[in-house]
Amino acid sequence: MNSTAKSWLATSAFALAGIVAALFYSIVSPFLLPHFIIYMVLVVNTFFSIRFWGALQPNDVRQLLVDAVLVLAYLTLAFSIGEPLHFALAALFLFVAASLKYILMRGRIPHESLVERKIFLDALGAVACATLLGGTLTIYALEAAWLFAIGFALANVYLLFIRPMYRL
Repeated sequence: MNSTAKSWLATSAFALAGIVAALFYSIVSPFLLPHFIIYMVLVVNTFFSIRFWGALQPNDVRQLLVDAVLVLAYLTLAFSIGEPLHFALAALFLFVAASLKYILMRGRIPHESLVERKIFLDALGAVACATLLGGTLTIYALEAAWLFAIGFALANVYLLFIRPMYRL
């Protein structure tokens, strides 16, 4: 399957999972909207990521296993929408797993600087998720969720349209 078809398939499945989770499985809470925004921004980013990296990544068992872990992480994140602690932990796990995916690509594709930038950005995402987790464990959990949602959306506008990260 080519990377464009794979990106449409994966992001359609993730978007559907997020919509179904938000409508039918999530608890009604003030966290529902910021979590849904975070999740959908992540899904949009994932479309561009899969389309770009799908053709470049090595086709081996390690990448396949990490991709399987990432699919589970996305589904876990979708079904934790509205639950602050579970959502923050799932988001952190997802960004750590994404960092691992690109760490395993180091030295295996010809675009080393792009791999390093992606590792840096995913690690930065993990730090942001750890900060979200810290905020979730305080009395400012809702404020932390909204700050993360706004910051993550703005960062993705920058990284997708102003200084695109998915271009050679």
